[in-house]
Amino acid sequence: TDSGALTISGTSSFTTSANNATIALDTTTNAFTGAVTITTNDNSGTDADVTIDGRTTALILAASTIDGDLTVRNGNSITDNGTVTVGGNLAATTDDNNGVINLGTLAVDGTVALTTNGSGNATVVNDAGLNFAASTVGGALNATATTGNMTDSGALAVTGTSSFTTSANNADITLNNTNAFTGAVALNTTGSSGHATVVDASGLNLGSSTVGGNLIATATTGNMTDSGALAISGTSS
Repeated sequence: TDSGALTISGTSSFTTSANNATIALDTTTNAFTGAVTITTNDNSGTDADVTIDGRTTALILAASTIDGDLTVRNGNSITDNGTVTVGGNLAATTDDNNGVINLGTLAVDGTVALTTNGSGNATVVNDAGLNFAASTVGGALNATATTGNMTDSGALAVTGTSSFTTSANNADITLNNTNAFTGAVALNTTGSSGHATVVDASGLNLGSSTVGGNLIATATTGNMTDSGALAISGTSS
C-alpha cells in the first residue's frame, strides 16, 4: 500500500510474493514517469488484486502478471509496452485531460471495463476473447479479440466511432446489451460461422464492415443507417 504520494522518475516494479497478497497504490498524487511492472500471486484463484492511480503523469504498464483484478486510473493516458496478463477483471479509467487508453498487448481472462475522460479514445487488443463490462468512451473505441469471441456483459456507451474485430477464423461478435453508439459502428469477422450481433438502444449507424457469417443488427428506438459499405457473407437481419 501507499500512505503518501510516490514520485518515481525512472521505472517502477512492484511485486507481492505471498499467496493472495494485494497491491494498492491509489494515492491520487502519485507520479510514475517510467514504465510500471506489477506482479501478484494467487495459487488457486484471482484474489491478488492491484489498484494503481497515476494522477496526471501518463501511466505506462510494462509486462506484468496480476493474479487478480487490475484497476488503473490516470488523468493523462494509460498505455502498455509489454503484455499485461490479468487473471481477473481489468478496469481502466482516465479522469482528466481527454485522456486516452491504448492497451494493445492484453491477456485478460475476465471482463474489460473502459472509461475515458472527455473526448479520449480507447484501443484494446486482447490475446484471446474479449468480454466488455459496462464502459463509457468519450471518443472512439477500437477493440480486437485475437483468438476468441467478443461479447458484452455490460452496456457500452461510445460517443465516437466504434470498431470491433475478431481476428480468429469463425469467432463471433455479440454486442447485444443496451448499448449506446453515437458514432458509426464497424464490425469485422472472418469465416462462415463468424457471426456478428449488435444492438443499439437508440439508432444505429453501421460503418464499413465485413462479416464472414451472419449479421443481426437492431436499433431499438431510432433509425438504422449505413455510412460505409457492408459485406455480409451470410444472412442479414
